[in-house]
Amino acid sequence: MKIIAILRNQRMFNILKEYADLNNFGIVHYTNVEDFLNNYSLYINDDIYMVVNAGIEIGHNVLSLKNIKAIQQFGIGVENVDLEEAANNKIPVFNVPTKGTANATSVAELSMFYALALARDYNGCINSINHGIANEPMGISLAGKKFGIIGMGGIGLELIRLLKPFSTVIYGIKHTKPEKDYAKKLGIEFTGSFADDFKIILPKLDFIVLALPLNETTQNILNGETINLLKNGSYVINVGRAGLIEKYALIQALKSGKIKGAGLDVLWEEPAHIRDEIFHFNVIATPHIGGATESSIHDIARIGIENIKNYIDSKSLKHCVNAEVIN
Repeated sequence: MKIIAILRNQRMFNILKEYADLNNFGIVHYTNVEDFLNNYSLYINDDIYMVVNAGIEIGHNVLSLKNIKAIQQFGIGVENVDLEEAANNKIPVFNVPTKGTANATSVAELSMFYALALARDYNGCINSINHGIANEPMGISLAGKKFGIIGMGGIGLELIRLLKPFSTVIYGIKHTKPEKDYAKKLGIEFTGSFADDFKIILPKLDFIVLALPLNETTQNILNGETINLLKNGSYVINVGRAGLIEKYALIQALKSGKIKGAGLDVLWEEPAHIRDEIFHFNVIATPHIGGATESSIHDIARIGIENIKNYIDSKSLKHCVNAEVIN
């Protein structure tokens, strides 16, 4: 039995290896699928449990291999894994939910960084320093500003906790209809469902934060139509997946000033490059590091190895995203 870890970051692998070693699992590191496939003959007689980063495509070339026993996503989003192909080959795909982990806290903290940096026009501050200008630009306070948190899983709930001390007004949108008095229980202004309330709250918002998974329902939820509903001069923050936003529509809105600025941890091509047209505008970006804190990576590595161990020991499908197919 081998754990094959396809992770771009050596530090992530070192932490994962700590937990694999505790369980006496043999583990091998690759940074891309191609190198693994080139060396596949070394593992042809092993049962393979694969751990993969977001953004690393796992398709037919991997999932058709007869000794692939399970895929463990190193995080929550599994859009890089061909779930249909995995189902065809009866391969379970596991993830690590954010709720109750340091991953949720880490991504929520990064969302706060974007909110503060956009409010105080951080790009304008850099420009002033570069040109020897003092006392400019003038920013805005977060107090009293209306935030729409789209996605109220672990990240969204953590972000509510962080925003409340800033005296913000918070609107939350869930995938499903929230229970009665849910907003009151959370101490926020409003909660609603994506189907019924998403478009209704958009004109109210100063900041919209996307903290939800990418799927057929959420693809391009911010597009020309929905961006047009936003308040003029509002801000967009995306810590979910790039595909939640129609790129051209965001560029046009930034160009026109409809959107005053954007904070993006996820981009349409990763790794991103400064030559991307999106960086011609008031965009603050990070290279998909929302969950890349030491405490978060330890949680993800620990739970990922637990998922693999439990599946080997008892065929447990806890945290399996395609459990209904495997069953």
